[in-house]
Amino acid sequence: MSDLTRHFSQSEVACKCGRCRGGAKISPDLMDKLQQMRDAVGPIRITSGVRCRKHTESRTRPTSSHVPNDLGDGEGRCGHAVDIAAVGSGRRFRLLDAALAAGFVRVGIGSSFLHLDNDLSKSQGVAWDYYK
Repeated sequence: MSDLTRHFSQSEVACKCGRCRGGAKISPDLMDKLQQMRDAVGPIRITSGVRCRKHTESRTRPTSSHVPNDLGDGEGRCGHAVDIAAVGSGRRFRLLDAALAAGFVRVGIGSSFLHLDNDLSKSQGVAWDYYK
């Protein structure tokens, strides 16, 4: 048993900056969707979850969905994004298919990860890539 969902714990989504205690909250709705994906495709490895304001990337990208914010959605101040490992085109496709089926409507596609978020303050029904 895990403390956020059946298969995911707070430590998996906690900030990894090393300067905070990693206690920032993550969106329960996002975690429910991630659990739906887990039920469909098996184990999922979170590579990045919540990022506190001290995190290096939060300083360069303060509006990132990883940074806790209150969107007025009843969830309070929490992070609204995760990055998950998605190595290999077949695995990436299965994860993307599961993400869409779970209701994610903001997806970033990288060569080895997917960015998934439910940030209502940003454009909905969008996908982008991180390829250069």
